[in-house]
Amino acid sequence: MIVAEFSMVPMGSGTSAGDYIKAIHHILGEAEVNFIPGPMSTAVEGKSLQELFDLMEKANDKLVQMGVKRIITTIRIDMRLDKEISMQSKLSRVRSDSN
Repeated sequence: MIVAEFSMVPMGSGTSAGDYIKAIHHILGEAEVNFIPGPMSTAVEGKSLQELFDLMEKANDKLVQMGVKRIITTIRIDMRLDKEISMQSKLSRVRSDSN
């Protein structure tokens, strides 16, 4: 599994991004991928880079359909080759070390 974190900033669409974020989360839900919304970004799991980039493209297309004229996208990808990871395994590791 590949874990990615991304944010999309709709430029020139006012100061509130809530409706855009909800629309993107709806796309992720329809794709039936695991994702965790955060205060500044969204984490998502994918089986391949292609799957993740296809999701980003769908999200981007949705924002365009909503009238956004400029979108700034930031993506961070964690692709481990030595062992299987997930968002849950990463969170569990951090939480177990802090106790």
